[in-house]
Amino acid sequence: MTGQEIFVIGTSQTVASAAMREQIYVDLEELYETLGELLTARGLLDEAVPLATCGRLELYCVASDADRAVKVLVRMMERRTGVARDALRDHVYALSGDQAVRHLFRVASGLDSVVHGEAQILGQVREAARDSRAEMTKGPILHRMFETALATGKKVRTETEIGRGAASLAGAALGMVQREMSSLESSTALVVGAGDTGSLVARILSKAGIGKLVLANRTLANAQAAGRCLGADVVGLDGMTEVVARADLVVGAATADDYLVTAEALSDALSGVDEGLGGRQRYFLDLAHPRNFDPAIAGIPGVRLFDLDHVFERVEAANASRAAQVPRAEAIVVDQAENFRRWLTSRQGVDVLRAVRAHVLDVAKEEAERFSRGRTAEEREEIRRFARSMARTLLHQPTVALRDADPGSPSGRSLLEAAPALFGVDLEENDEASST
Repeated sequence: MTGQEIFVIGTSQTVASAAMREQIYVDLEELYETLGELLTARGLLDEAVPLATCGRLELYCVASDADRAVKVLVRMMERRTGVARDALRDHVYALSGDQAVRHLFRVASGLDSVVHGEAQILGQVREAARDSRAEMTKGPILHRMFETALATGKKVRTETEIGRGAASLAGAALGMVQREMSSLESSTALVVGAGDTGSLVARILSKAGIGKLVLANRTLANAQAAGRCLGADVVGLDGMTEVVARADLVVGAATADDYLVTAEALSDALSGVDEGLGGRQRYFLDLAHPRNFDPAIAGIPGVRLFDLDHVFERVEAANASRAAQVPRAEAIVVDQAENFRRWLTSRQGVDVLRAVRAHVLDVAKEEAERFSRGRTAEEREEIRRFARSMARTLLHQPTVALRDADPGSPSGRSLLEAAPALFGVDLEENDEASST
């Protein structure tokens, strides 16, 4: 079908603070439910795939009227979050066409990450693309686009050294905290959440020689599976208060709508510990989005809080060592985006071309049948051959023009849009016929 356009609308650490991202945040399950309505009942979108990480929330879409779709989505976001439209404009971006494609490819390549070349983002893109719920919301365009993004990320990591020595965001954050801690070997760490980020944090801490490691998770079986090979203790979220009070380092990496550690609860827990505060420093590292820890805990004596905003500020210098690899990585992204554009161009041109050819050949067949009435079998076959030959001869030049038409250029777009009307073709009717 022609007239479809790719776009992305979203927010990330590059344009919004952790507090603002929390306000804009939409639970994935809720987002998928909304997408079901937008894709079916309202027909606003043709395809959609959300991408959610600790630092970004994006929605990649295909729509016949991208401008209208973006406006509707912003209005829905405004109603859902309570954030004024002017504020959203400052903290939400919308990219369309080639810009949207390149953006996803840069994301998958780690070029839009806080830590350039980080490996974790490629897995997160893969998880978004292959989420079972996405199978119901994406179509051929976004399927191809996400698979090409994954290939691009892999190609960048294979053909450049941008990922060499590049920590994940979790690794960079732990490194930042570790520089302030006196010793890991004599410390107790509590990791809240046993998903991808929590499990990665636990592995990094175990490898670094943490004295005691505890995993807290809503589902104990998941925490046990993640902590078994690390020798970690396991507790449920409802039983972690005592561990929080006794831990030297607490890392938040759980998915939760509300704070898992509030200032009031932490103060009460610390006051009940025998050694009290006693000048002992406790470190809280919040890698969750929305945040797991109430920012007010930073005001409690002896508590040092780091959140994603602190991490983003501190790791910029680490990117300088990989800066020399960025131009080559960007060139790969451009090449891959151009390959995708060519595929998309050929797909859109083929849809129109197939419909025009089918229509012209059907007309030729009908006319041959009309002029064949009362003729002998041999004469009827000769008339049919002549009609097909004439139709193909007349179609040759339009076929070449439609095949080479570029939907991205004004002239190519005009040709592809005009062809159905000029040849009397109903593309939607043709799509329905071909799908039955």
